[in-house]
Amino acid sequence: MRKAFWLVLIVALVALIGCAPKVAVKEWTIPFLNSLTGPIASIGEYLDWGAQQAAREINAAGGIKGKPVKVVGVDTALDPQLGSVKMAEIVKDSLVALGPVPENVIQAAMPIAVEAKMMSMTATTSYEYAEKYFPWTVSWFPPTEQRLGILVAAWGKLHPEMKKVVQFVENYGPWPGMADAHVKGLSGLGMTVEKVEVPTDAVTFGPLVVKALNAKPDGIVFVCNGEKIGKIIKELKGRGWTDMGKLLVFSSGDVPELYATGGKDIDGIVVYNYINPFVDNPRWNVFKAAFKKDHKDMDPFSLSPNYYDALYMVKEAIEKTGVTGDPKKLAEERKKIADYCANVKGFKGLQFDWDMKDGVPTNKPTYLFEIQDGKKKLLKEVK
Repeated sequence: MRKAFWLVLIVALVALIGCAPKVAVKEWTIPFLNSLTGPIASIGEYLDWGAQQAAREINAAGGIKGKPVKVVGVDTALDPQLGSVKMAEIVKDSLVALGPVPENVIQAAMPIAVEAKMMSMTATTSYEYAEKYFPWTVSWFPPTEQRLGILVAAWGKLHPEMKKVVQFVENYGPWPGMADAHVKGLSGLGMTVEKVEVPTDAVTFGPLVVKALNAKPDGIVFVCNGEKIGKIIKELKGRGWTDMGKLLVFSSGDVPELYATGGKDIDGIVVYNYINPFVDNPRWNVFKAAFKKDHKDMDPFSLSPNYYDALYMVKEAIEKTGVTGDPKKLAEERKKIADYCANVKGFKGLQFDWDMKDGVPTNKPTYLFEIQDGKKKLLKEVK
């Protein structure tokens, strides 16, 4: 009787294994709509690097469901029209995509992905840009006001004597919205905030700095590109500014150009960021060492892990929802990936684990750092 029981059980298990969906692809090809040439090519490079690093690791560990994954960079050169053309090609037969990058290409290309009902991971933009395209993307960040108001208020609390703050704001993509969130966070501490607009084509900054200093601020926040920030800080120091801890740089300004342009003049400033280079876990240590090797010993930049994590999230979605890559099931399997990513729980990211709820992360930390000798020193973790 016992032998008969075990025989039936074994036959049932073999039948169950035989019924498991078989992978229909020899290789998982995932296009990444990115700006690999043009004005933000340096950013596009390290976003692509993160995705390629994930692909290298995944393939070394056996691939996705036993098949290798290949991330294919699709260059838009920051051109929305080209981005639309490329997305129209991608949606014909791709299961899922990464990107687009950045916001102007997102606005042009994502409606095509939505119409085709294909998931495309816009992992470097703000919630306000991403949520328009739910459920065919997810946001990598909670709503800007919620996230950045708390973060910038944490910086303000380090300097309770500050009463007036000036913001240098460049009108690019989500940056004005980020500046507005800063205002709300600082206003909640009883501080007033004045804006100095930074023209996108500005090359000299003396008049802008004079205008800012005439407002007699106690602190200054920078919401413009990294090279401009470095030049403005040099002007500020040249005109007598000495309290460097009361200069706050937003995350998109924490790029190589800031350090190259600012040099020793940025020592003591504070930056906020979404990654913590001092995290100590095996995956991060490998990622960090490889990034430094390929980027002149620089620590990973603000958004460099985003598409690394995005590819791992796609991997998890494929493996846990029975996706096969069968072209005949394209619509069904696209939806499986989108549904899974929108509400994944306990996702094991490169630096920390987090949950998604309806396409929005619920428990990601952010960080304040002080810059000394071109390196970051952790000041505070903010949740």
